[in-house]
Amino acid sequence: MSYQHIEASEVSNRYQEEKDRYVWVDVRTIEEYEEGHIPDSLHIPLDQLEQRQEELAGFKDQNILLVCRSGVRSVYAAEVLADHGYTHLYNLKGGMLEWAGPVE
Repeated sequence: MSYQHIEASEVSNRYQEEKDRYVWVDVRTIEEYEEGHIPDSLHIPLDQLEQRQEELAGFKDQNILLVCRSGVRSVYAAEVLADHGYTHLYNLKGGMLEWAGPVE
């Protein structure tokens, strides 16, 4: 497996301590993102990730935490990035449905 799962319910309870450990990447649609997203998350919709993964190249050595609504699209996103050589990948299991941390 090219990524690890992190439970949304767990990391959202420790958001203040955890937020700087990751580059947060939201792969939902623009409409979903605008309805509410984790503060300071980058927005690259899954259907654009293949073309736009270069935007994350500067973060290749950092932990990238992928976010979607339920934790399914973010798994696909992790696989796309793994194919491009990213190795520090995390999936927000449960996604925004189980996120209890801050939203903007």
